[in-house]
Amino acid sequence: MNGDVTAIFSLYRSCLRQIRRLPTEYLRLFFRLKVGDDVRAILDPRLQHLQPTKIRRVRKDLRKLEGANAGYAKCFSYVLDTAYGRRGPLRWEILDPLRSEPGVPLPPRIIPAVESSRPPVYSKEMQALMTTDSSRTTRALQPAALLNPPILPARADPNSPEALALGPFSKRREVNIRWRFFQQELQKTLMPLQVVVEDRLQSGDPPTPKTDEASLARAGIRSIGLQHSGVFEELEALAAIPNKTRHSSKDGASHDGSAQSPSPSFSSHLPERFLRRRCQQLLSRIPVLVYKPSGASRKERTAMGKFQVTVSPHAARRGTIVHRTASEADLAWIQCAEELGSRTST
Repeated sequence: MNGDVTAIFSLYRSCLRQIRRLPTEYLRLFFRLKVGDDVRAILDPRLQHLQPTKIRRVRKDLRKLEGANAGYAKCFSYVLDTAYGRRGPLRWEILDPLRSEPGVPLPPRIIPAVESSRPPVYSKEMQALMTTDSSRTTRALQPAALLNPPILPARADPNSPEALALGPFSKRREVNIRWRFFQQELQKTLMPLQVVVEDRLQSGDPPTPKTDEASLARAGIRSIGLQHSGVFEELEALAAIPNKTRHSSKDGASHDGSAQSPSPSFSSHLPERFLRRRCQQLLSRIPVLVYKPSGASRKERTAMGKFQVTVSPHAARRGTIVHRTASEADLAWIQCAEELGSRTST
């Protein structure tokens, strides 16, 4: 057992060495906590049956961290997806509250005597996410598909010709089909990190995006994901293309002398362009859930607003080809080929 414990602590120290090389404080903090929880679970005698699985998971994380620090794009994207809830336990923690609708009664049972036969609940946030292309890995669903899944046979309608000819459809099969469709479509839906409220003080004013607790309470909606943590705003700042103003104001002071908070930056041995590109691709996998209240101002709100899904302006276009950055050797070969081509043409 002492040898096993020594090997586990050696694995833990190897992970910490790789974590210290990650480019942002959020990534370092996230994986420090994640790997620490996994190692504590490995050493817990009550979870002895999970020890092989946990060890394989930590070793896989170590391989991905080593690849990310070596500059492999796929490994780095895996690290980002894990830390920002695109995969793993954090994704399901973000998703779980959206599977219910506060203040709305549960749908009636399909089988009257079975409590678990209630169909799945599509919250307003989930409806917006499932019916918008920018928050889906496949084609968006039609709103009618949420009420009647396309994989549900027509015989499920008791008034259909199929039901009249062949008899009623099995209620248990209907329950299973509805839940199977719900789970399958959840896998194809991208989850946001927060909800943004478009707030207007008076009619005619341009909308101001707000993410604070007070704005959400006035709109009557709930917070989701990593709301109020500033993680998404930091990611957008890291993905933004630097300009002259950003480079000229590194001292954190504006032209009028007022103090500004320092903009987030990378702390890594990897090229900044490589890191910024990975953040832009990550933003394309994080939809922005926007709530638009009804009425032109706060005083004119009389009904529930609606949710819309957008994408960050700093996000990369999904499906585009990513070109590798040319090195000095590549540029030298290109210049040599151009000179050779000009000689042969003359």
